[in-house]
Amino acid sequence: MPIPLNQMVLAEIIVNGKQSAAGSSIAPAYNVCHFYRTTQVNPWSNVNIGNAFAASIGAALVAASNARYTPQGVSTRCVNDAQDPPSLSAFAGPGAIGTDSEPSSDAVVLILKTALRGRAWIGRKHFGATSEADTTGDILTGAGLARWQAVQAAYALGFTDANGNVWKPAVLSRTNSQLKVNPTNVAFQPVLQVLLDLNIGTMRRRRTATVR
Repeated sequence: MPIPLNQMVLAEIIVNGKQSAAGSSIAPAYNVCHFYRTTQVNPWSNVNIGNAFAASIGAALVAASNARYTPQGVSTRCVNDAQDPPSLSAFAGPGAIGTDSEPSSDAVVLILKTALRGRAWIGRKHFGATSEADTTGDILTGAGLARWQAVQAAYALGFTDANGNVWKPAVLSRTNSQLKVNPTNVAFQPVLQVLLDLNIGTMRRRRTATVR
């Protein structure tokens, strides 16, 4: 049984993507994002939330990503309702940058800061499919830096869906939450600052198969 509308606050948005093979295997490139709505009176639609995310943050991400990156869609569900099934929204690609890519395990990192200290209240988003042209050495520079700053700005701004819900970024603490059964206890904090790490980061789980 669905929970009351006024208890539906936090959305989990999973960006499903992949990086095409470039001499080795295909690599996953997915991101789990959390956004809360500022009021709880408008209708909730998982599909509309996903569509709005794809049209705003997703569009900035595709514009910054290498052509090896292809999004497969956006999956959205309500975290507050343990029984809410995810719904899939379209997310078009591929990435816009056609030059040589960096290794699949490299990533651009956004750091999400909240009002609370501690590991549970700081988020990090690792976006794959970076391009060699975006960096000088290990650092984002030039036009590449500007493109990823646009992703940073879009993430910090949030988005508004077709139902009029205004969505802002959040950090969910799974260790401080109970999410398996209703009634849930969802512990999250609004994001106060989104920082762009100019150093290229690493996601070992995206490392492709060894070629010999």
